[in-house]
Amino acid sequence: MNLSDPIVEAWSAGGVVDAKEACRILGIKAATLYTYVSRGMLHPVAQPGRKRRLYLRDEIEGLRSRSLARAGHGAVAASALQWGQPVIDTGITEITPDGPRYRGRLAAELVEYPGAFENVAELLWTGILPNGPGTWPAEPLPAESAARLRALMAGLGEAPGMIRAFQAVALALGGKSVDEEVRHGAPITAAKQLVQAFAGCCSLLSARRRYRAPTGDKPLAQHVAEALGHAPVPELVKAVNAMLILSADHELSPPTFSARIAASVGAELHACVGAALAVLSGSGLAGGCDRIEDTLAGIRTRAQLDAWVSQVMRDRARSWAFGIGSYPQGDPRAKQLIRMAREHPRPTRRAEMLFRFLEAVQSEVGVPPRIELGLVALCSAWDLPAGSAGALWAMGRTAGWVAHALEQRLNGFFLRPRGQFHPVPQGGAVLKS
Repeated sequence: MNLSDPIVEAWSAGGVVDAKEACRILGIKAATLYTYVSRGMLHPVAQPGRKRRLYLRDEIEGLRSRSLARAGHGAVAASALQWGQPVIDTGITEITPDGPRYRGRLAAELVEYPGAFENVAELLWTGILPNGPGTWPAEPLPAESAARLRALMAGLGEAPGMIRAFQAVALALGGKSVDEEVRHGAPITAAKQLVQAFAGCCSLLSARRRYRAPTGDKPLAQHVAEALGHAPVPELVKAVNAMLILSADHELSPPTFSARIAASVGAELHACVGAALAVLSGSGLAGGCDRIEDTLAGIRTRAQLDAWVSQVMRDRARSWAFGIGSYPQGDPRAKQLIRMAREHPRPTRRAEMLFRFLEAVQSEVGVPPRIELGLVALCSAWDLPAGSAGALWAMGRTAGWVAHALEQRLNGFFLRPRGQFHPVPQGGAVLKS
């Protein structure tokens, strides 16, 4: 599949820059740029069949922000919120070239052992990784909360967006003050109950189209598989666990930052998760999974597939599903999930179409996929209903949001960035100082 150079160049002009432009942004000479590369501070983007080196614009801008911060420029505070200097100390997750490390443990390895989301969630919350796979026995909801949940679910309609359904659950189960939550020692219990309720919401995506409360002493991944209308065979349970674990946390992503802001002003746990869900619903995050699934569902022919690849190039693919500043050489989470999808003995036609799409984009531009595409690929391979990828991302990330909310409470200060005021004239243009 060949794309014309103008399309590739149009994409490259927005998402990646050449060496000359990188030097201009950084205010350095070419020799210094190559020194940064040799020291691992910058990572050129692979371009199959091309000699020219390209660089991720986000990585270049991030290096510039860090350089300015070290030089003591006060105005860099604003750019620090765009892949600049860290703005919050945290002991939860570190982003490394091999993927996120939860409390010092590589997420990719946690997928293999203990391989259970419950253990990983407790690691994030307490710093202790329980030995061996464990389960959280399902506990009935309090009568008042259950009634509220039924009423909210009835108002969602037959095919609600899953983030909206999760927000309804958080609203139904919340309501207590943070004082009550803390004094009764309830945060961890509330967190488990919330995640289990999200698993019950997954039944809204199945043929049942109604909430299915988890029951019995089963792994959470089994509850999810059954709610989605599938037999919980061990291979599927492993796949669901992998998606939940690899989604569990990613440092200070925008939704996580929102959860921490809510926690810093004394919001109770459900409200913190609700704030994060509102941000996650954006098309640049979990909404991106839905966008990929919707597009994939409409692909029937090779010509349609070619058109999708070309459209992604024109839209600068990296802005929504390809490339991420955290991993210049590729998102390890996406690689792991796509590998698991390819290992399925009987992948669906949807999955095979997505594999061809990924191969085409990779061969033309060389920028690897993000976790959204990994989640959609594995869900497609197992023929999980549309909406599952975004739902599993939100479920998994809830563990991280809870951990960050609890950590932020211990910090004891409000998160309150400052604004830099610029007067706006009557015509609407901003006056820059």
